[in-house]
Amino acid sequence: MTTEEKVLGTISQFNMIKSGDRVLAAVSGGADSVCMLHILSRLKQAIGFEVFCAHLNHGLRGEAADNDEKFVAELCKQLGIKVFTRKTDVAGLAKAEKLTVEEAGRKARYDFFAELSQKHKLTKIATAHNQNDNAETVLMRIIRGTGIDGLSGIPHTREDVVIRPVLDISRREIEEYCKKNNLEFCTDATNADNDYTRNKIRNRLIPYLEQEFNPEVCDALSRLAETATEDADFLNGYAKRLYARLASPMPSQKPNALHIDSLKLLEKSVAVRIVRLAAAEAMKDIKLSKTHIEDIFKLLDNETGSSIDLPQGLNANISYGWLAFTAPSFVAIDDENEFFAEVTVDEGVFVESIAKEISFAEVDAKGYKCAINETMADLDKIGAQPLFLRSRRDGDRIVWFPDGRTKKIKSVFIDEKIPKNDRNKIPLLCTGDEVVAIVGSRVSEKYKVTKDTERALVIKYGTVEEK
Repeated sequence: MTTEEKVLGTISQFNMIKSGDRVLAAVSGGADSVCMLHILSRLKQAIGFEVFCAHLNHGLRGEAADNDEKFVAELCKQLGIKVFTRKTDVAGLAKAEKLTVEEAGRKARYDFFAELSQKHKLTKIATAHNQNDNAETVLMRIIRGTGIDGLSGIPHTREDVVIRPVLDISRREIEEYCKKNNLEFCTDATNADNDYTRNKIRNRLIPYLEQEFNPEVCDALSRLAETATEDADFLNGYAKRLYARLASPMPSQKPNALHIDSLKLLEKSVAVRIVRLAAAEAMKDIKLSKTHIEDIFKLLDNETGSSIDLPQGLNANISYGWLAFTAPSFVAIDDENEFFAEVTVDEGVFVESIAKEISFAEVDAKGYKCAINETMADLDKIGAQPLFLRSRRDGDRIVWFPDGRTKKIKSVFIDEKIPKNDRNKIPLLCTGDEVVAIVGSRVSEKYKVTKDTERALVIKYGTVEEK
């Protein structure tokens, strides 16, 4: 079977691409992404889809990075594929967002891909993760300590339309494909830098395992990931069915609750998954560590009224034989006007400490004019991310400049001559740790409404009149 046939088989098996799809290929210029782009360009007619290319210059390797950008542009010209390029100061982003350079690079790439997808109505984002990448990921997670979900490795597809068409192809096969088809590619010198954990695994551990134990170790680890995925899928499906039976018999009841005695009868591995499901239903995208889960299970033996606080303001508590999860509609943190509230579109939040009603509504951005006490953010760019209204925190920043540079919220308040005692009273609309808007003042450049915006989130900021 040829490499091209294997990729076609993967695409078919996981229903990655259908006729009419508009696929954005993420291309760095390395052998993996060049191979993927070339194969997609050959398959597009047979399947009936369009291919586009995106290249992000991270600004980390000077002239070499600029040369990679030129190389990708020239390759796309030869293949007749439209290419989108952007240069980003990833090092600056990492410093501003307090991320590692790797994390900042990944964030910048996926933000770029999401922006292109929304603007050009692209339906899939193809990344060139391969079999070796999958093996490295599994090994990395084993070293750090993982469960069956971690052993699943890199998924072939994700819910956010990301696909990995060459995930079943080894790096050796990719290099052979490039050689056979006379495809040049760029080599990133940082891949040899063993300061990064993944590079140590790639350059030291895997060669050692191949030489001393199994020359096909990457294939073996990929099979392990495939088996783990099947087992994890079964457990998740089983947990979902049980969750429907253990949850509160009143579907409209809030908070989400689980029957404790029934939960205790289950195997711990299944019970953990059910607890995660209940927590996620109470607060979307909640991230619970193993320590959080252990604390929740310790709570099960406590009396009614016992509770623990979890990330993002989520609370777990015991109520007459039920384990209940409650997400905050309003949480007062201390006496310094700090607040935290989950945002729901078409509903309002009353912030008691500042006597302000903040309301949110989805509108058609075309032709809508904001009132004096309203601001608008691009709802399509926000997407399905959970939104929170809160007071400022140390280190908060907002994308202030069109080129993506940020500014400290503290500096914004100083420049606007807002008294120190009033700064905590100004609400920030956030998703995760990212500031979407300073309510009543300024929307992040990243989420600003443009002429292409179709759906907008109107943020209304008003004072509640005394009755």
